[in-house]
Amino acid sequence: MARLHYRTLRENVVDAIRTKILNRELVPGMRIIEQDIATEFGISRGPVREALRQLEQEGLIEYSRNVGCSVKGVSMDDVYEIYMLRAYYEILAVRLCRGKLPDKALKSMENTLEHMQRMKSGEFRSVAEYDVAFHEAIITSGDMPRLKKAWEDLNYGAIISCYISYDDRDEMIERQYEIHKELFSVCCTRDADQICEAISRHYGLTMDRKTEESGELPQKYNFSLNIQI
Repeated sequence: MARLHYRTLRENVVDAIRTKILNRELVPGMRIIEQDIATEFGISRGPVREALRQLEQEGLIEYSRNVGCSVKGVSMDDVYEIYMLRAYYEILAVRLCRGKLPDKALKSMENTLEHMQRMKSGEFRSVAEYDVAFHEAIITSGDMPRLKKAWEDLNYGAIISCYISYDDRDEMIERQYEIHKELFSVCCTRDADQICEAISRHYGLTMDRKTEESGELPQKYNFSLNIQI
């Protein structure tokens, strides 16, 4: 029997607003009014307020005095910072397990790859979901709950990354399998140095693509994403 996953009203509202942002029904700078959302979903304002707080923590919306809540603009600085931190955390996890990723982790990555391979045009939301699932197997290998929690706090970065790359979504869907298959192959070697280099290259190449797509260079940082620990 399939496992049932209970979702609170707040979680449903969060997911619905995220979807509106990903589908560009809500664009950067657009105001989000609690009462309008509550009326649309036929609920009270309480769960909407809680959902907006979570989305603010995730970096998708922001509050401004005398303006209220609005969709947050996403810069390449935001994307770079998120990728840099995720890469650092995953490399640290690999160093902690000396590159010996458990069989369970590799199996999880392989299963996620199969899902990526079957993605079809229009399944844009699955990109972030599968990306998080794949990399979670790496971070879990470090066997440090606080490290995993710090990494999980950046999961919204996968959503932001998708959000900022809406120019050719089908192309993004198509390349997910190949770039993660390459990283998986290196992880199977269980060679810590090779895996760390592959993780750094994985995020670095992705950042290069984001920069090329947007035509915007990160302003805050002047160092490479070539990370060693």
